[in-house]
Amino acid sequence: MTVARNLLEDLTVIGATIKPVGDRLILRAGRTAIPAELVSRIRAAKTDLLTTLSRGADRPGGEDARAQDRRTSTHSAFEPQISKWLNQHPAPSRPGHCAWCGRWGSPSTVVLPFGTEPETHTWLHSECWPDWHRARMAEATKALALKPVDRPRF
Repeated sequence: MTVARNLLEDLTVIGATIKPVGDRLILRAGRTAIPAELVSRIRAAKTDLLTTLSRGADRPGGEDARAQDRRTSTHSAFEPQISKWLNQHPAPSRPGHCAWCGRWGSPSTVVLPFGTEPETHTWLHSECWPDWHRARMAEATKALALKPVDRPRF
């Protein structure tokens, strides 16, 4: 997967959108703020992103656009179940200790709490959050795929 595709997936996971307009990229946050580290990665990959996005955007209904639509609709259809699973299976960690990289926070690398319930915070560096979140989404998706489906009995 290219850097641009990874970035597009990271944006999709947090509900953000990105759109090429000429030689510029228009980035819009979703329900979640876009982490500064992700914005920096987007700036660094601007040329690759413009190329990748223009392939699908310049050809309405092209294969890239159809594939993206399928991924987006699939993600949207399962988003409530994934969110519910993540809420039911928190990944708490020790305060001040990054759950992803294992390093302690410092004045130059602050470790922040992620989550809403006090006893279930996961502590992460902001630059570690995208990889941790992608792993948690994959964990939820795998767990839900293994869950038995309730089938009607005839």
